[in-house]
Amino acid sequence: MKIGNSPLRTALLGTALAGFAAPALAVEGGIGAYFLGTRDTLAGIVPPPGTYLSFTYDRLEGNVEGLSAGGLPIRADTDLTLDLLRVGITQSFAAPLWGGTPALNLTVPFLNPELTWTAVTPPLDGAAIDDSTSGIGDLSVTGLVGWHSDKLHYSTGLTVYAPTGNYDTATVNLKERTVDALSNGKNVWTFQPFVAATWLDTSTGFEASGAMSFLFSTENSATDYQTAPALQLEGAVVQRIRSGWGFGVTGYFYQQLDDDSGKGADQTRAALGAESLQARVAGAGLIVTYSGGTMFGAEMSLKAKYVTEFAAKRRFESDTFILNIAFAL
Repeated sequence: MKIGNSPLRTALLGTALAGFAAPALAVEGGIGAYFLGTRDTLAGIVPPPGTYLSFTYDRLEGNVEGLSAGGLPIRADTDLTLDLLRVGITQSFAAPLWGGTPALNLTVPFLNPELTWTAVTPPLDGAAIDDSTSGIGDLSVTGLVGWHSDKLHYSTGLTVYAPTGNYDTATVNLKERTVDALSNGKNVWTFQPFVAATWLDTSTGFEASGAMSFLFSTENSATDYQTAPALQLEGAVVQRIRSGWGFGVTGYFYQQLDDDSGKGADQTRAALGAESLQARVAGAGLIVTYSGGTMFGAEMSLKAKYVTEFAAKRRFESDTFILNIAFAL
């Protein structure tokens, strides 16, 4: 079996080290700072010392009824389409830290989201709104340390999302009946501590992985909106075969731990007629992996998955296709 020949290199190139950064739409906007489901296969493994490069393409189509974008409360049923490219580079170090292997990841997102809705409130009621943007979003930096004990691998770390993407509050053009509410960035710092574990039996190809993390964001000073902390649970079960292919299932659960606060959140609650903006969502889907190949003279892995979300509240409920290719340089 190919993963047995190099269990901690060729098989793990498409892990959560592929990158973490998400689009500009926060829970203030319907999507959180972290791209849910990123920590799936081999989530607990930090790779051997070396440099790893990954490219992840995400295609997301979602819907939500009622959100705040750029400080503008939108009561209408709103559709989102998003094309996102995440470019990540990870350096794993030979010098041990706390008895484990330390690593550092930098991820830069390139995004192209589009919001569409039909306005239901004056003075734009009845207007078909189509708002889009594109560019570089908020980058993320992750420091982590991993340990190995036979078939069990586990890690912990911290991801920091920096407000590097361009951000503007929403503007409304009454004459042309248009709205500009999307930005490339979120205008907040977000911090995500996490722990993850993987059980990997290279003799049989069986893997079970799970991760838990929390999101803490600073206040958006432009909209006086404080997104509440959130909990994320993620996991995957995969069976790999001798050809290098793997097949499995993946899923996640997101729950805000409190209600959003600040003047912007109060105005959004009032405009939407909502008692709470506390958000949650779950997702589940299928995943296919491949490891053990080479491309451009470097070891290569692939991962593709399709996830559908359900039980959403105050967040976009989406269908997402993700394709990742990663290289050990």
